[in-house]
Amino acid sequence: MNILEFANPQGWWWAALALPVIGFYILKVRLRRQPVSTLLFWDRVFDEKKPRAWWQQLRHWLSLLLQLALLFLLVGAVVDPLWSWQKNQRRKLVLVVDNSASMAADEMGQTRLQLAKETAAALIRSLRVGDEMAVLTAGGKSAVAIGLTSHGRSLLEALDQIPQTDAPAALPSAVATAKRLISDSEQSQIIVLTDGCDPTTGDLQQDPRVLLYGFGSTQDNLAITQYQVRRSLLDAIGYQVLVEVSNLSDHSRNCRLELTLDDDLVDVVPLELEPGESKTLNLDQSSAMGGRLVAQLDQQDGLALDNRALAVLPTRRRLPVILVTPGSLFLKSVFESIPLVELTVLKTLPADWTTRPDQIVVLHQAVPAQLPVGKLLVIGPRKDCELWSVGDLLDSPLVGSVDETSSIMQHVRLSNVLFPGARDLTFVGDSISLVKTAYDEPLLSQLRRPQGDALVLNLNLDQGDLPLRIAFPVLMKNIVEWFQGPQSELLPALATGQSTVIRLPAVAASMRPATTTNPLFPEAAGEQGSPKMEVVTAEHGNANLASFLLRSPSGKLTPLARTESMATIASLTECGLWTIGTSAALQADPWISEKMDQDAAPKSLQAKEEQDDEVIHFASNLCNLDESDLTPRVTLQSPSDFGMLSLGGRSIWFYLVLGGLILASVEWWLYQRRMVG
Repeated sequence: MNILEFANPQGWWWAALALPVIGFYILKVRLRRQPVSTLLFWDRVFDEKKPRAWWQQLRHWLSLLLQLALLFLLVGAVVDPLWSWQKNQRRKLVLVVDNSASMAADEMGQTRLQLAKETAAALIRSLRVGDEMAVLTAGGKSAVAIGLTSHGRSLLEALDQIPQTDAPAALPSAVATAKRLISDSEQSQIIVLTDGCDPTTGDLQQDPRVLLYGFGSTQDNLAITQYQVRRSLLDAIGYQVLVEVSNLSDHSRNCRLELTLDDDLVDVVPLELEPGESKTLNLDQSSAMGGRLVAQLDQQDGLALDNRALAVLPTRRRLPVILVTPGSLFLKSVFESIPLVELTVLKTLPADWTTRPDQIVVLHQAVPAQLPVGKLLVIGPRKDCELWSVGDLLDSPLVGSVDETSSIMQHVRLSNVLFPGARDLTFVGDSISLVKTAYDEPLLSQLRRPQGDALVLNLNLDQGDLPLRIAFPVLMKNIVEWFQGPQSELLPALATGQSTVIRLPAVAASMRPATTTNPLFPEAAGEQGSPKMEVVTAEHGNANLASFLLRSPSGKLTPLARTESMATIASLTECGLWTIGTSAALQADPWISEKMDQDAAPKSLQAKEEQDDEVIHFASNLCNLDESDLTPRVTLQSPSDFGMLSLGGRSIWFYLVLGGLILASVEWWLYQRRMVG
């Protein structure tokens, strides 16, 4: 049995306003004095308007009834009547708003997310008394914008603060979270506002508690669906670009792909794509400076976000090489021909062997008894030292075998090549023979030692034709790159919505510089020596441990979950350039969101290297074929249906107020038509 109850019974006191309304209708109107020339006219007036009883004063009875009805409708709205089933069956509603990248598509001047917010606001305003609602988002990962509450203003504020993300949709996880919020409540509903571009949308329709409403129309779209860049394995300053462009429309499209490095045009590739076709391009370029490598399509379509992709090309670091030789033009020329090598030539051995960690020392013929620490290449040794002893000359030192698995020997052809002047070397400790004769006599050896590995090339460069062969400069280049190691390797461009773990800047994280002179440069008088690095020991919670921040492409700063050397990033929700560094390093960083300050940008390779030591830059792009396809995967209900706006169930007071407005309009119409009185 439906029993009518009242949420605000004190509101019935407003019904007392009926008394003054009736009083106005029975109130006698005081006659105004009016001088006339004769009483004949007043006699006629009294004859027509004879005195009547007070109840006869209710001459405008229809107007009075309308006024009283209007008053009681308004009073009824104030007391807020509820049916008993309405009060006992309070519902829990969860609103899931899709704020993924595809919801940024333009729909007649508004984005799909803006349309969804307008519909969600209307739904919040239509909630019944006692109903509770939560608002969840599904862009990149599910998140609770506001928990279950019946406070309409809080719900509207949380809805207004939902951001547009550049990440793919995460509807299944959002719906799973919504189910945990409403648990097993029978009077519950999950309302999903989406554009249907997520392939998992169809699976959600199988759940009777989930209602899906769609926004947006099918649109043509050109998109960059893959984009990566890497340093070349063959060229020290080269890099390779992988880019895929997809035509997500039902007709052919022509476009141009423009490639820029720090706003300098690098390449332009014309493309012609059939409907549904994807083309993959592999482009080779060269630059030691590094910077922001941007791929841009010259087309305007439904979704501008996937027409641009960004990758960060690392700076190729210069490698200092100290060559100690009595005067070999072959060695000097070959090292000068290797890109990024900073060569310093010395004729005699320095007295102090203090070296930089990134330096390579090349000793030609003359060898000290105590070898220097660090990266060391010895060519044609003639004296003993702590790592080997020198014997007699080898007879016919012809190359017999080569370790082709080593990176040092890549693209080096030494079969049957003579190594004149090679001597019988006996090594102390661990050694690996990369090149040896048919009798297993070492010609090129790798020596392992705690203070830095060493390579020993056993030949006399002044004899034979090896320095004139192409294999010699290739071998020297491989040795330099082997010593250089994997430094300047880039971080791959990540997809939005992805989580990642990144190693923090080593110099900024745990070291501070202290300058000292370098005895390896006695000829460079007055030149500042290389900095030594002092490790800062910091225990957990120590103030000396640097505090790192993550800066998003939009400039938002957030603390990082980190260990002493690694940082974890939960989810990337924006496309563009991300930066990791300390607060001071970020303030000095010349990169500003998606635009670089040209006046503050590093102009030299050295400035680039110093910048890379302080901060880490990496890029994120949409590169998601499903998200770029703006065609709904399933047919969804239209949000314009009346059922959408009445999901909350209009309360009785709404209809009472609506009836009052109708009565007021009727009364006004009757007065204008002079049907009253």
